Amino acid sequence: MRDVEAEALDELIAGNVRAARARLRISQQDLADDMGWTRTMVSSLESKSRHIRTGDLVLLCQALKMPLAELLDGAPAEVFKALGLDRRKKP
Repeated sequence: MRDVEAEALDELIAGNVRAARARLRISQQDLADDMGWTRTMVSSLESKSRHIRTGDLVLLCQALKMPLAELLDGAPAEVFKALGLDRRKKP
């Protein structure tokens, strides 16, 4: 797990958040409103200038209506193992 860098995970999650917003056709402001954030906070997360905390992950999963495993899609297997998540997508 030491090989997994937090910055790389932040970048991965930021990209997955952008993709989820596009798929849901919601703006940064819409996501911010759902999370109780400002649009600037969402923009900072997506541009990787805001580190993602555990609480952020919960809010993102709720607002984007997606499980954590999907938000982490593309992460190394050791991330899923450490979190006790199944990286396979549900049909």
